Order: sequence, then structure tokens, then C-alpha cells
Amino acid sequence: MSNERYTRREALSTGAKIAIGVVGAAIVGGAATYAFYQQSAAPQKVKLEFTVWNYSVETIRDNIQKFMQQYPNIEVTLYDFNWPDYPSTMIQRFTTKTPTDVCYNGEDWLAQWAEAGWVVPLQDYWDKYVTKKKFSEYVNDMVPFAKESMTYKGKIYGLPYYSDMFTFMYNDKILKDYGLEVPDTWEDVLDASLKLKEKGIRYPYILQYQATNPFDFYAVFSGAMGRGARLFDEDLNPIFASEDHPFYEHLQWIVDGIHKYKIINPDYLATHETDAAKKMGAGEGVFTVLAKYMLAAMNAPGSSPNAGNFRLALMPGKTHEAYGFAKMYNMTRMCVERGDAAIQAAITFIEYFGANDSPVLKRWAVEKGLGFGFLSPYSDPDIAKSLVDYYGPGADKSIKEQATIAKTIPHPVWFGQWVDYSIKEAIAKAFSKEISVKEAVDRMARRAKELRG
Repeated sequence: MSNERYTRREALSTGAKIAIGVVGAAIVGGAATYAFYQQSAAPQKVKLEFTVWNYSVETIRDNIQKFMQQYPNIEVTLYDFNWPDYPSTMIQRFTTKTPTDVCYNGEDWLAQWAEAGWVVPLQDYWDKYVTKKKFSEYVNDMVPFAKESMTYKGKIYGLPYYSDMFTFMYNDKILKDYGLEVPDTWEDVLDASLKLKEKGIRYPYILQYQATNPFDFYAVFSGAMGRGARLFDEDLNPIFASEDHPFYEHLQWIVDGIHKYKIINPDYLATHETDAAKKMGAGEGVFTVLAKYMLAAMNAPGSSPNAGNFRLALMPGKTHEAYGFAKMYNMTRMCVERGDAAIQAAITFIEYFGANDSPVLKRWAVEKGLGFGFLSPYSDPDIAKSLVDYYGPGADKSIKEQATIAKTIPHPVWFGQWVDYSIKEAIAKAFSKEISVKEAVDRMARRAKELRG
């Protein structure tokens, strides 16, 4: 973990009143004016403690410095933690009341953090303070899955830092070389894979499934969502255990792909997402489902003989839906307890970093290829160009099309425990044929009922 404090000396005219938190731009007649929360007498800074996981920390630091230049009365201390340790580290911070005002959060942990009262719904505070836009303007621009990912018990808790999907990817050149169409259904994927197998490609579909983390689950479940799969009803009752359910059907498709048709790599348990990308790059596979950012890695110039050949298509199936998720900027209960000045500073900070026209959002998209949780940035010419550069020709349209119909799923407090059990004790054993698919989904349903209580 590291922390870094950013300060900037303020120049203040004699006799001026001093703003303590900062400043929201109010657009009046096309010109930006600034409203200040003021106190008399001496200058006062508002300090914010900001926690993140350790992705591109230098970029975050630079973004904070730019923010500080624009808002000199907010002083930000940055703490970054290793990604695998982030949830447990944050729980320790919250339970020991280590000062934390704004934090990264994710759909996997939101229910737990919200239920414990560690974070607050941003929508409950936003419009009571000075902001560039009303909260509803951001909500109305969110892609559905990002909005759902940031919602708990009907309240929206943040603005998105990063949003992504588990998407269907294919090698465009190989399909064209063999005169094959892009699959529209999972039956099409099977048919194309069998034809490619005849051409000498041993395992046309590459499966990522180490049975170690939630991404293994999502890489499987996103394919089932293309068929229209859902896991729970509104009361969190499991609804996936029948043999005609799309989730059951997709698990059976994978089992048959591994054992009956032999179109799926048998070393899936040793295949991390980076290994899947390498296999695709080497031409060992033609189809896969991975987190979308892996498509950018696969198309990176010089990364493999097939770099530049990969494309994204809508998830095969009758609905073409895919699993989407969002990581977000949250305000903490500790920040709220500090009072209005701290709340105003936190909201100003979150808006600078998380707005749909934020320079931070644009920088992440253009420089790093990160996904975003709003629709309007797709119209930004620089972002549209970056999507094509990172993801291939037509990606600015295909990614937006998939994002518009992608969905997320409920993440109750016990969801992480359920996923961990499911990937290890049910799905992995079905894939190896240690148990049947029916037994796997029955185990998953029983475990969900036990955890739900």
C-alpha cells in the first residue's frame, strides 16, 4: 500500500472570503460561473482520503493533481492496495474507522458495504449540493447494466469508474479464409467449430475456467445470458435448475463441447484469461468469451501473429444479452459524518472523476481502452477512434450495441460465497463429468437457498 498527499499553495486576494470545499460550475447563459461554499476569515482546506486498487496508479495520481489545480481548496490523500487484497483491506478500514471519504467499489461488494452502512447512496446527497449536472442527468445516460451494478435496494450508490462486459470474440480472418459466417446462435458456434476442426484447428472454442475467481463464472454465465438466462427471481429464489433453462442448456453445451465434440480446449482448468488470449493469438482457437478488455490485448500490435484480426460480435443466442458490470466511485458514511464541507468536496471530486463528460473518463478510454458506463461518450470522436484502434474496425458501433443490451444480475450479500462454491463444487465437477449438469445446478440451487436463509 502506498499513500501520497497532494497540496497546492493558494493565492488569495486581501479581504476575500475563503471557500472551504470547492466549487461547482453552474452553467449560465453558456458561460461557466462558480458557486462557493464560504466561511469567513482564515483559509481552510477540505481533506479527502481516497482509496483505490493498484491499476495504473501513476495515472490516478496525475488525475488527482489536475483536479487539485482546478480545485485548490481540496487536498486529496491517495491510498492504493493490491487488487486481490482490496475487499478485505477495505473491510478492515471500515471496521476500524480508518478515515476514508471516497473509495472504489464494485458490484461484487456493494451489497455488503451498503448493508453494513459503510457507504451511502450518492443519489440521496447529490442534488443538495453544488454540481455541474443533476444526478438524474447522469442516471439517464447510464447503460442499463452499469446502473444496475451500482444499485442496491433501489438506491444508486455511485458514478461509474469503469464498466465492462464479458463478450463473444472471434478471429475474423480465419472465418473469412474458410468462408464461414459470424455465428448468431450457440448452435452456429458448434457448427462452425466442427467445420474448423475438419480444417485442422483442434479446439476452435477456447474456454477460460480455472475455477478460482468470479471471472471464471462470468465467462460461462455471459454465454448463457445470450440465450436469455437469469439466475434468481425478485425474491432471490434460484430459477435455473430445470433442464430447459438457458443456464442448464449452456452448461450442457460446454460439457458436450469438451467431451462429445471435442471443440473446447481440454486444458481449460489451466487457462487463465491471458492464456486464452495467447491461444487465440497463436491461431489455436477461433472463438472465445472473455472480458472485453482482453480483445484490446489480443489486437495489440506485435502481440501475436493474429493481432488485429480479432473482432467482437453480439453474444450468440436468442437475446444476444451479455453479462456487464461496473466499478464505481462511492462516498462513505465516514465522509457524511464529517459534515457539509466534506460532502461537498467528495461530490465535487466524484463528479470530476466520474461524470459522463469527465476528462478522467476520456483519459481512461483513450489512453487505456477502459470501458465506461454511459452512452454519450460513444459520440466523442476521440473515444470512438480509440475504440477502433484498440478493438478493431467497427468496434465503436458493435461495443455500443452490446453495451445497450447487456445486463447484470443481483449480487446479494452472500453472492460471493455462492459463486465460489458454484465454480469449484458444481460447475468444475460438471465440466470434468465427475457429476452431471443436473446435479451441478441442483447443488447450486441448494447452496443459494442455504445462504439466503
